[in-house]
Amino acid sequence: MAVKKTSPKPTDSVSLSEAYAEALAQFEAALSLLNKNDYEAARESFEAVAENNPDEAVLCQRSRAYAAICKAKLAPEPAPPETVEDSYHRGVILINDGDADGAIRVLDHALQSDPNSPKLLYARSTAWALKGNAEAAVGDLRQAIAGDAQYRFQAPNEPDFENIREEPSFIDVIEPTPTGA
Repeated sequence: MAVKKTSPKPTDSVSLSEAYAEALAQFEAALSLLNKNDYEAARESFEAVAENNPDEAVLCQRSRAYAAICKAKLAPEPAPPETVEDSYHRGVILINDGDADGAIRVLDHALQSDPNSPKLLYARSTAWALKGNAEAAVGDLRQAIAGDAQYRFQAPNEPDFENIREEPSFIDVIEPTPTGA
């Protein structure tokens, strides 16, 4: 008696694997668009992957995250700050976003108009500290404290100084010796 060969019927796990493979291919295509800096097409593709594959939680989450990145890339650049106060606030936002270089540029520009501003100098000192530049951070911090002594007490608790907290020059500024600040 001959045995009749039959192909297996697709099961739910097989179709899920095929659906996942298709979703993954769409996700990879969207990544390719992102790598080509085609942010609008990539955003649309990532949103489609998330919308069309609600059962793939991880893939949906990543697609939404990448779509948000694309939206941010498509957003217009914020207008340059118009006042020293605006520059200070923009600098602090950039520091909080982890963009120390951008913060330094904005604060440098503001310091051209108000070179002895303690709050501008303090903010720039935190940006320098985030970059690990103890010398520049301490120099700005020293000037900030000379203009407003409150910064001597604020600096020891400032998380942005974590990179330079153990530097002798930083310690000397916040706990001055007779030769210190």
